[in-house]
Amino acid sequence: MQAGRELDVKVAEALGWGVEEMEGNGYTVPDFSTTWEGMGVLVEEAKKQGIAFRVETRFIDGSFFDYQCLASNGQTFGMATSGTAPYAACLALLKVKGVAV
Repeated sequence: MQAGRELDVKVAEALGWGVEEMEGNGYTVPDFSTTWEGMGVLVEEAKKQGIAFRVETRFIDGSFFDYQCLASNGQTFGMATSGTAPYAACLALLKVKGVAV
């Protein structure tokens, strides 16, 4: 699944947010998978559920290669790699939550 609205809705649902109710009240789902600001919301909301993140920037021969994200609730781990940190964080969260993408 690519970064964007469909993935953002999946993440919101995995966090336990009522997306239909949210949107019915005029709120929008954050851009979890495409913006650093959205990733910040994701990390803070996941933290409330006991999920921690570790994001590393990887370089090869001095040039940016990708981001590697590890998410864990202490029992389950989710690892994802992507060209952007927000996308990697979303995929890692969904793996921890057991949501297929």
